[in-house]
Amino acid sequence: MKRERGVKRVSRRKRERGFVTVELAFAALGIGLAVVLCAGLVRVSLAQVRCSDAAAEIARQAARDDLDAVRVIKAGLPEAAAVDMARDGDLVVVTVAMDVAPWGSWLPPIRTHARATVVHEAGG
Repeated sequence: MKRERGVKRVSRRKRERGFVTVELAFAALGIGLAVVLCAGLVRVSLAQVRCSDAAAEIARQAARDDLDAVRVIKAGLPEAAAVDMARDGDLVVVTVAMDVAPWGSWLPPIRTHARATVVHEAGG
């Protein structure tokens, strides 16, 4: 095997030197994307819990005919929250729905909702 003059032999290690940088860049991008997705899911989960709590509390207060407390609870909800109250015989049914945009305007909002049903308290 004869070497040509003027041709420099490059080792394999030097040829693949930039690949590690690219792999690290893609790994960092993947980790960043996973963190953003997890943060959005946490935000949606917290909104769902908030809807559930509000629906249960509004239903309890409405079953006691305490409309002042119901107004206070509604005032504490975001403006985008929709509250629907209905009476079905002895039952008070409350539904709270809210659109959550965990990733801003990049993706459409996710609708969260909760329903609570409580028996109306007589003489409350």
